[in-house]
Amino acid sequence: MINQYVLNRGVRGSLGLKYLAEHYDVTRKTDVLQEALGKGLNWCDLDRATRYEYLSSDVRATAEIYREQMSLFEKEDSLSLVSIRDLMAEFCSVLTDIERAGMAVDLSVLDKVDEDYAKEEEELRSYLTRQVRELMGDLDVNLSSPEQLSQVIYSCQLVDKGIWKTAMNIGVDHRGKPLRRPRMSAVTFRTVLSQCFKRSKKVKSLQCPACRGRMHYYRTKKNGEDFKKPTACPGCLGKGYIYKELEHRAGLNIKPAISLASAGGFKTDKLTLNALLEKSSTLETRRFLESVVRLSAIETYRASFIEGIKKGIKSDGLLHASFNQCVTATGRLSSSNPNLQNMPKGKSFPVRRAFVSRFTGGSLIEIDYSQLEFRVAGILSHDPVIKREIEEGFDVHAYTAHVLTTNGEATERGPAKASTFRPLYGGTQGSPAQMVYFQEFFNKYRGVFSWHDRLQTEAVTSKRVVTATGRQFDFPDCQRQQNGNTSYKTQIVNYPVQSVATAEIVPIGVILLYRKIKELGLQSVVVNTVHDSVLIDTHPEEADIIKLIGPKCLLNAQDEALKRFGLDMYIPLDVEISQGKNWLEQEEFT
Repeated sequence: MINQYVLNRGVRGSLGLKYLAEHYDVTRKTDVLQEALGKGLNWCDLDRATRYEYLSSDVRATAEIYREQMSLFEKEDSLSLVSIRDLMAEFCSVLTDIERAGMAVDLSVLDKVDEDYAKEEEELRSYLTRQVRELMGDLDVNLSSPEQLSQVIYSCQLVDKGIWKTAMNIGVDHRGKPLRRPRMSAVTFRTVLSQCFKRSKKVKSLQCPACRGRMHYYRTKKNGEDFKKPTACPGCLGKGYIYKELEHRAGLNIKPAISLASAGGFKTDKLTLNALLEKSSTLETRRFLESVVRLSAIETYRASFIEGIKKGIKSDGLLHASFNQCVTATGRLSSSNPNLQNMPKGKSFPVRRAFVSRFTGGSLIEIDYSQLEFRVAGILSHDPVIKREIEEGFDVHAYTAHVLTTNGEATERGPAKASTFRPLYGGTQGSPAQMVYFQEFFNKYRGVFSWHDRLQTEAVTSKRVVTATGRQFDFPDCQRQQNGNTSYKTQIVNYPVQSVATAEIVPIGVILLYRKIKELGLQSVVVNTVHDSVLIDTHPEEADIIKLIGPKCLLNAQDEALKRFGLDMYIPLDVEISQGKNWLEQEEFT
């Protein structure tokens, strides 16, 4: 699987044994087990010969696929992938032990967090119910429906989905990527809107005159008797009431744009709602949008994290989440059961409080790379300004907050982090204050953006980008656009930074720390790694040792990356370390 993932060069494709056996035209995986399961049988119900056939075909297919893959790694254009493959295989072994180690969870704390979330969820639902009634009248609205939420936000109801999908080019291409929205004038866009939508008006519910609120009626047989089962009233569709349209415009009346077009009307995802929030002119609109975003987040936290954690705890009382090396395009880890890699950014997420040490009197020690992707971008681009600012200890997030605040968007340092590096990853759209900041960023870090231009040229000419460590990403459909940029620009400029930082440097650091703990025979165990950090469940007698060896191992990853890949050390890496009785309440060390 790792071999094929690396050979796919960032292009998504099946990695299953059955698919690869067909792809390489080798011994096929048999379906006897699947057929047996379909009949309600189990493995032990199969006779010895059938089991032997099933297992031996798996072994032969695996060996033959491996040989085919090895021949591909020997080709000139794949030689740089060998060191990437070897690192991933080495890291796989370490991740296996991290999964086995598991994480200790205080269920009483988790229940309290869930209780607090449930209370907040109830308050949000109550507010939104009242507000929807104020905005829409008596209309039944399910805010979990993107189409109905779109109607509330943009004050228009989609009535012709067919014309809308065609006009807005809604769908996906052969790679499963969303199609680009068409270019059209404001006049043409308004014409399409008038064809596909009607303006939303507040409504008042009235008793259905046909069924008189009973929601159904009884049809009569030829002999004059009523049928036993009632029939839903066609006048009110079985609701018992009908709507009378009022004169007042319904909803928030936010002006829609072509870029926001979606199958159900206009976009209502978290990123879109946050962007609308930044442009909102009234407090009530802001509160409504914030409440919708927050309610969705709480629902996710309770279902994905709290319930996911409880379901994932095994008989040993520990949570054994699964790490996935071959899912993301860049090699960055993901995890499942639950997805601990996808926790909200920052260290204020209350679910973290439930993660504790398995040792009596023990603690959790977390070591984070400081500004890892920013430093890596400086290394890869040789940007002198990034190098100077890091050497001088310049606070880039405080600078971001200053620029945003000066330009009319009051922002503190913490929230400003979300905007600081967006231009680094190809982000160009935002609020007026953010657009000013982005322009300053472009002008300031010219080395980064010259490098971005070189990456795009490489992608256009060779349809491939090769990173400083030798990992490769293919962009077979990459084309130069009229504005000078390329299609897939975001991925082209983002993948090299993210892969070197979190798919090479972080795994090396985790491997070195894991080995050192084993070498010293410590009881402490590595229990998680999230993006640019590693978490150690620390025995009370070994805290000083972990504080000593942990940072050294993670910093030594840069030397190791030089040995393995020849990665430039233009800018030194740095780490931060903290310790606490749980994963949330951490005290930083200097």
